[in-house]
Amino acid sequence: MIRIVLVEDQAMLRDSLVCTINAQQDMEVVAAFANAADALEATRRTGATCALLDVCTENDSSGIVAARLIKEEMPDVRVVIMTGLPEITFVDGARKAGVDSFVYKNVGTGELLGIIRSTMEGYSTFPWRSSASSPTAWSFPKSR
Repeated sequence: MIRIVLVEDQAMLRDSLVCTINAQQDMEVVAAFANAADALEATRRTGATCALLDVCTENDSSGIVAARLIKEEMPDVRVVIMTGLPEITFVDGARKAGVDSFVYKNVGTGELLGIIRSTMEGYSTFPWRSSASSPTAWSFPKSR
């Protein structure tokens, strides 16, 4: 079972993701909230195996900072960062923080669920810009 801590500051999206994820046979949201500053403690407390973190959250808290703290303390926890903002520095910052995968919120829920599953299997997904300048994602085995 993939045990997920979810951080998303938009309540409607957070609630929708909780319902979608909990409807999966192999996934469960063990904590969901709006502030990334709470992610490390929630991951510790719940024994989560995955953290799905928005980049920009309540109180100007950063999912990327939370990801770095989680990976430093619990390197086996997989971290997926998501954002709706096509800011390339977020991708670079996520890589430096040790994030396992990065996804833009313009993907469908089926694709997001697939990215979570592949990340848990050791693959890493990060966007890149094609010649048309639209974000595209590629998955590849994460080097250990």
